[in-house]
Amino acid sequence: MFIVLNLNKIYNFRLLNLQRIIVVFLLITIVVFPCQSQNANNGIKKIVIDPGHGGKDPGNLGTGRYKETEKHIALDISLLFGNYVKEAYPDIEIIYTRKTNDKFLELHERTQLANDNNADLFISIHCDAWTSPNAYGAGVYVMGMSKLKANMDIAMKENAVIYLEDDYKQNYEGFDPNSPESYIVFSLTQNTYLGQSLQIAEEVQQQFATRANRKSRGVKQAPFYVISRANMPSILIETGFLTNPKEEDYLNSKQGKVYLASAIFRAFRSYKESIDMASIQVDNKEQNKEKKIEIKKEVIEKVNPKKPSIIFKVQIGTYLKEMKNSERFKDIIAEEEVVNETYKYFVGNTKSKEQADKLRINMVNKGFNGAFVIALKDGIRINVKEALSLQK
Repeated sequence: MFIVLNLNKIYNFRLLNLQRIIVVFLLITIVVFPCQSQNANNGIKKIVIDPGHGGKDPGNLGTGRYKETEKHIALDISLLFGNYVKEAYPDIEIIYTRKTNDKFLELHERTQLANDNNADLFISIHCDAWTSPNAYGAGVYVMGMSKLKANMDIAMKENAVIYLEDDYKQNYEGFDPNSPESYIVFSLTQNTYLGQSLQIAEEVQQQFATRANRKSRGVKQAPFYVISRANMPSILIETGFLTNPKEEDYLNSKQGKVYLASAIFRAFRSYKESIDMASIQVDNKEQNKEKKIEIKKEVIEKVNPKKPSIIFKVQIGTYLKEMKNSERFKDIIAEEEVVNETYKYFVGNTKSKEQADKLRINMVNKGFNGAFVIALKDGIRINVKEALSLQK
């Protein structure tokens, strides 16, 4: 049995409240403005493709002229895109969050799948809807707070799938998709990989305009839960409006799905080539550098052989106020880091990634659902994959 949500009611958030907290959003965004930190040396070895919705969540129903809903179209395009990648790059591992229409996943499960598999890229594919049948065009979103007021409606609509989950209040620590105030804490989970997320998002948008001949709605930032917790570059794609009869026909056609999947693939290929090129440049620089200092390095290593100190910790939360003495942190020995009036908390201090993973699971079981593993090299935070590579 499908559960149909009252979109008007869900997305009719309090405008005055939103205006009041916009300033707070902007201040927090400045505080935690993301930087590009994925190691280009890693390349693209594993991607997660996330067809939106599924199972008891049909997504948006369109005009009602077709049996297929958003979940069907998103899956068809996702599988086509994945096949294109597999044919062109057999060595790349492709992980789907779902491969059938009858599978329902909670939002946090989608992101956690990508994080647990240490993916290099996360792509979530959807279809849009609006109250007016005239709305049309394809858009691409990254996690962010830029122009929040304009993009809040689409974020609230996609996040509202949380209401279909049995224990959503517990799973999302009180986050309410219908409450603008909930998104203040959201802004503290800004995607660290915004630079690279924007890069592939712009590639997708360009390919939609040229390859699929879709109206470009531009690359936008919005607080989508499903990409906010991803520990890798991530985007959410709205392939078109099922509430527009003309676009609904296109999205339900075989040709339309092929063109859209092909456009996403071409964008991925361009993005991968740029990452590979950066990897080659880094490798060449490192090789030249090693040649120049080879003798000096050999002497130094003989006198004082030393490997970088790699440590893994688990970040269990970021808050606007001190939480160390709160009931939530009772019986937990956490390290506190204060940055520009935001409080980050970490547990653990181990050289083993396996032990850190076990500790993360333990923290999740204690209610810290957003807990994730971080790595430090000589006290400086680095990418987890880079840390593992250095250890080897």
